[in-house]
Amino acid sequence: MLRARFSPAAVARFLVASQRRAAEVGRRRPDLRRQSRSWLAAGAVAWALPAVAGVEPFRARARGGLMWWALTAVMLDWHLGMVETEDGRARPLAPADALTLGRVWLAPVALASPTPLVCAVGFASDALDGPLARAAAPTRAGRDLEGLADACFATALLLGLRRRGAIGRTASAAELARLGAGVGYSVAIYFGRAQAPDRRLVHAARLTTPVRAGGLLAAGAGRPRLGTALVAAGCCLSVALVGAELRGRA
Repeated sequence: MLRARFSPAAVARFLVASQRRAAEVGRRRPDLRRQSRSWLAAGAVAWALPAVAGVEPFRARARGGLMWWALTAVMLDWHLGMVETEDGRARPLAPADALTLGRVWLAPVALASPTPLVCAVGFASDALDGPLARAAAPTRAGRDLEGLADACFATALLLGLRRRGAIGRTASAAELARLGAGVGYSVAIYFGRAQAPDRRLVHAARLTTPVRAGGLLAAGAGRPRLGTALVAAGCCLSVALVGAELRGRA
């Protein structure tokens, strides 16, 4: 795609090649494919059963939630070849992967019902999946997809809180812009240089995660002023840390 400057034909060839590689990985690692499909089926059931029982927000968001999970299934299936350590050793999906996928599953819930419980579950899974991944040997999939899962969950949570008027518009817009810039940087490096993003730069703002998470929890608990202040402070500190990392390289 780089050589062809992302022409439509090159993009189509890339997608076809990706699907062929995913199918080849599935044939070579049938246990992994069965495991991934059982996990994805469990996620679909975990959304469908509360919807059938009339539990909100699952009932009202049934179609959107299941479509979101179907897209997640496609994404995971295409990236099964990355479920291996960085030195190329294959391993099955592990608890850390379940937590990462759980945050993706939770994103539509956070959008519709950004309660303190939803916030706490999402951020607790984020705190736990790193140590669990290191204990089981990190995979390329975890390395590259965890940040996308974090961004999806945080974006859904911010949008849900803003719809309810539980967080200030300026602070939420700034944090959404920061998240978008992070995803944009990763996409640009992947597709512009065919490289993984620089971990030090991607993780430069990790120190401020507790501040931003605390702000979202406060907003969800009905403390909009405190939540807005903490999210704004965390966003500003994150930008400052990334700027310091960039200046250190200049």
